Amino acid sequence: MSVLQSDIKFYLTGAVSDGGAQSNPDASLGGYRSSTEIMSGQLNNLFDNVSSAEASTGDTEYRCICVKNISLETLYNVLSWINAETDPDNTNAFAFAIEVPATADILDGAAQTIATEGDAPTVNTSDHNGTGSGVSDWSTATERSSGVSPEQGNHDDDLDAGEIMFVWIRRIVDVSAPARTGISMTMRVQGDTL
Repeated sequence: MSVLQSDIKFYLTGAVSDGGAQSNPDASLGGYRSSTEIMSGQLNNLFDNVSSAEASTGDTEYRCICVKNISLETLYNVLSWINAETDPDNTNAFAFAIEVPATADILDGAAQTIATEGDAPTVNTSDHNGTGSGVSDWSTATERSSGVSPEQGNHDDDLDAGEIMFVWIRRIVDVSAPARTGISMTMRVQGDTL
């Protein structure tokens, strides 16, 4: 038996406990995994529209999502990267960082929490949120060969049955950005099965 694509689920964060109710993408600022799955291909499924004021002055916002392996099997050698980005005038509009919860809470733990969407999470550190937790540095990887693994803190590069990891996503809108529609980004999480 192997891990299927449908076994890797993407959720909002911001719930008060693992799997709790929280369906507002604007409140997906860390903390616990929400019960709300992120549906691919839907507008504003993570970030809101960029206002004219934000486009004029520039804006940097953050969101945190949770990735969970709901299979009974292990997904080995997991890597994450930005699979597709559609903003031809701003190739570094998006970046991401991988965070794993404390070792004792790898099935239902929390990510760090930021107060507002403009507050940057702490990255490139270990044991920041309990023993064994860790966060990668920011990455703009666009292919598997340069992807980021959940091997942060004391965690290995696998997602065992029921394990979670968090992905922080940073969106940068440049100062005096032109008007644009349809800007999107797709995260890819891939691993090996036996």
